Amino acid sequence: MKQKVLRGIEVMAVGQVSILKAQKRLTGCATCCSSASQPFGSVIAQTLDHDRGFEYFLCSPAKCPRCGSSLNETTQVTTDELRMPPPKPEDTDVVFVNEATLFDAESFLTGCEHCDSDHAELSFDQILDAVTGCDPTVTEYVICHAARCPRCHHDVMEKTLIIAGL
Repeated sequence: MKQKVLRGIEVMAVGQVSILKAQKRLTGCATCCSSASQPFGSVIAQTLDHDRGFEYFLCSPAKCPRCGSSLNETTQVTTDELRMPPPKPEDTDVVFVNEATLFDAESFLTGCEHCDSDHAELSFDQILDAVTGCDPTVTEYVICHAARCPRCHHDVMEKTLIIAGL
């Protein structure tokens, strides 16, 4: 998670692993459940165990587990608090990806969301999971620099959707 102050507002980028953990706590959204009464951002805050007010920026799409509707930070949702307790901050592993590991992961790239948005379905961090052998449910990555798409030469970051030749 990276924090940045933007005109007096604290903004936190929320990675895919944290979004998935928050989604697991959901039972519905305003589209499919009339009792939806809390913003998805508050579920993220509970999941991350933050008691301070942040504006959250989702780094990857979030979907309602019940109806598949897209969720943003302000979408009203419902949760089942008994289903999954919030994870503790120490449950997340941050892995710093060095040049050699990045090179290995980059070798699997055949395209990205910028040159072929119709077929880019994996996030680059899923390739990093395979290369590093880390547990995707608890791992967030920080890469040493952007990888490059071999087709369009666009920057590829941890959450960029890609096409992989596995």
